[in-house]
Amino acid sequence: LGKLIDINAFQHEERVQEISGQASSEASLEGILKRVEDSWKSVEFPIVPYKDYKDVYILGGTDDIIQLLDDANINIATIASSRHVGPIRSRVEEWQANLDLFGKTLDAWSKCQKTWQYLESIFGAPDIQRQLPAEAKMFNQVDKTFKDVMRKTNKIPLAIKAGTQPGYLELFQTNNALLDQIQHALASYLETKRSNFPRFYFLSDEELLEILSQTRNPMAVQPHLRKCFEGINRLEFASKGGEDMEMTVTVAPEIRAMLSPEGERVEVLKVKATGNVEDWLKQVEKNMVTAVRTCIKKAKDDFEKSVREEWLIRHAHQSVLTVSQTYWCVALTQTLTSDESIRQATLEDFEKKSYLDLNKLAALVRQELPQLVRDVCRALITIDVHARDIVSEMVQIKNASIASFEWLKQLRYYFEQDLTVIRMANSQYIYGYEYLGASDRLVITPLTDRCYLCLMGALQLDLGGAPAGPAGTGKTETTKDLAKALAKQCVVFNCSDQVDYKMMGRFFSGLAQSGAWACFDEFNRINIEVLSVIAQQLITIRDAKAAKLSTFMFEGREIRLISTCAVFITMNPGYAGRTELPDNLKALFRPQSMMVPDYRLIAEVILYSEGFENSKVLARKMVQMYKLCSEQLSQQDHYDFGMRAVKSVLVMAGVLKRESPNIDEDLVLIRALRDSNLPKFLTDDAILFKAIIQDLFPNVLLPEHD
Repeated sequence: LGKLIDINAFQHEERVQEISGQASSEASLEGILKRVEDSWKSVEFPIVPYKDYKDVYILGGTDDIIQLLDDANINIATIASSRHVGPIRSRVEEWQANLDLFGKTLDAWSKCQKTWQYLESIFGAPDIQRQLPAEAKMFNQVDKTFKDVMRKTNKIPLAIKAGTQPGYLELFQTNNALLDQIQHALASYLETKRSNFPRFYFLSDEELLEILSQTRNPMAVQPHLRKCFEGINRLEFASKGGEDMEMTVTVAPEIRAMLSPEGERVEVLKVKATGNVEDWLKQVEKNMVTAVRTCIKKAKDDFEKSVREEWLIRHAHQSVLTVSQTYWCVALTQTLTSDESIRQATLEDFEKKSYLDLNKLAALVRQELPQLVRDVCRALITIDVHARDIVSEMVQIKNASIASFEWLKQLRYYFEQDLTVIRMANSQYIYGYEYLGASDRLVITPLTDRCYLCLMGALQLDLGGAPAGPAGTGKTETTKDLAKALAKQCVVFNCSDQVDYKMMGRFFSGLAQSGAWACFDEFNRINIEVLSVIAQQLITIRDAKAAKLSTFMFEGREIRLISTCAVFITMNPGYAGRTELPDNLKALFRPQSMMVPDYRLIAEVILYSEGFENSKVLARKMVQMYKLCSEQLSQQDHYDFGMRAVKSVLVMAGVLKRESPNIDEDLVLIRALRDSNLPKFLTDDAILFKAIIQDLFPNVLLPEHD
């Protein structure tokens, strides 16, 4: 204190305080800077080996480093903005420059690494290198420099040193420019392949590249065939080395047959699987159409000479359904054009014959049958029940004729020259000859009929169809089933708010060039800005179809147009996150309201096709049970008493029926209901459920649940 008095410090109080404050501030700034410097002294990049490659490394997770960088930037900015930064300004500016360089380098590095990882597996394939030589050369250049940088970083992984190495930023920026160029070239290469074989539009880039990177191995297409063809699960290859042998590169394998997911085999004209994948797949597509036409012709020629129950065992599933529907239509047309005096009696005879034919099929289903024959019988019964109901309706209206709307509103098949033509009201459609395999068909309810009528009318006017209604009313399934009835490929696409106009443009381009159908599920989940662009894209396609053009300009490119292409959308009205469609888009679709389907009719037909004799009563009881459950059981999120649940129980009942054909049908159904429902019920609900079953099947002794 004495010393301070001696030097008259108290007379300069303000000056002393100012200097002291400045010194404290400088000390604190130095402290912050020291902390920043210390924090970066030991931070290293996480380096991890890449796949099983020798001496190849990549950066691991850099989240912690990015967090540290953000903190350091804030601290340095705080120091730099202080007025007491003077003594350490040069160090601060150096750190500012280093951190700025580090941030930019890390961004470019991460981007380069991400793209390099994606392209590395693509350009690792000799086939891709051969087909894109210039891009492969560019990639090799990037590949070499990237691996060099990573090897150096692995030796000295100190983050701030590696991230501010002179020349690294420019190197990564150059690499990224090259990688962008490569990606553009790759995209246009894929586009070329897709326009050569438009069904490739329905594969993702990764899936298509997987095929193209193995062009010498024709088997590479097998996992992706389901997305390109409606009913082809695998192709059967054979070569001189023997039947279905492992492929050898020396001998060109031949494609002999197509196999459906259900295991049905249909022979096709031989195709040599050599050269470009898209070329021989295009030939497979052509031969598929020829094979389906040949099958239908064979089945048609054989139909009149055979007993129907024996005939259906000999022919492919699809041709059996088509020929059977066509001959039914021919027979009913003859009846409706017969003399008025005998028409009613002839119709009644036809109705009796329909019942007899159905009973024969039902008897056949109850026998031990191979799975494929059972599938044919099931689908045929499903279609024949509806055909029988049409005839019964005609009998009831008394004065039915060929011009009656009850007849005209049905889906009717005709043979004209060498083609199968399908008519409904005043619309007409040529059969698509897409191979469908041995897939199941929907039960046709009055709602299905109305939906078909609306969609067929829309197709005739070059419009799309827009079934709308709550979940589980069969919007998508009905559209898919109409596609099966007309033998068209129908690609189902689930929409979300992630969908952008480029993705949709690519999809539409594929539809226009392949002539396929698409069903966009929950279409109104797409953002409104994207929907307005989609409207323009669809208007372009519709105008081209209306002008009957064979090629047209779409998204800046000239593409082919096959006029059978069609777009259907399904909508779930009134949920959160759903958009109202713009008016110009609405105008391109015919709306169709879908209500809750007729569960009883559907259950009855499915049970009948599964071999149940007492299907009418059982269906009524089952539907009543689901109604009571939905009313009386507690409300739980995981309870489902809708159409999907009904269908799964019916299929299970069919399996149980075949396993034990001699057990009482009531018991079989009760077991199916119990096994598929009890596991998901709460304890109290399970007791109530058992009571409901006991009430509906009063005289049946319930077996103990094992």
